Amino acid sequence: MVRSAVQLGHALDLMVVAEGVEDEQTLAHLRQEGCNLVQGFHISKPLPADEFAEWLTARVPSFGGA
Repeated sequence: MVRSAVQLGHALDLMVVAEGVEDEQTLAHLRQEGCNLVQGFHISKPLPADEFAEWLTARVPSFGGA
């Protein structure tokens, strides 16, 4: 099912975002299937905007200079 959803999204020229990623196994499977982006507790718990900006800057250095 994941493969079909990702392929359909790509066929429609869309970026595919998986929601609810909670473990490394799921993340690895989504990467293998070509999912473009993921979100979920495995990546980070929900954060207030200011904490999110700090979290993002620590992981994407160019974000802070944008």
